[in-house]
Amino acid sequence: MRSKTLLLVGFAVVWALSVTAALAQDKRTEDHRAACVQEAKGLKGEERERVIAACEKGHAHGAHSQQEKMKTCNQDARERDLHGDERRAFMSSCLRG
Repeated sequence: MRSKTLLLVGFAVVWALSVTAALAQDKRTEDHRAACVQEAKGLKGEERERVIAACEKGHAHGAHSQQEKMKTCNQDARERDLHGDERRAFMSSCLRG
């Protein structure tokens, strides 16, 4: 009888930890979504949606790798037709963030 009680208590603890972890993950997901929306501030239409989707995809896989960031930032700079100092400033900001 005692071992059954310990087993049930163990299952309850594991379940409680699982629920807590799931709630924490939901909160992180909401925080990432808010950060992505903030990153796309000032953009409109398809460009905004693409930036948000790329940002969320990166958060889903953890932090962007440097290569992924470079690819995304280059694509954004190309679409904005940035050149020279303006492109360098954009790339610097984009890669930091």
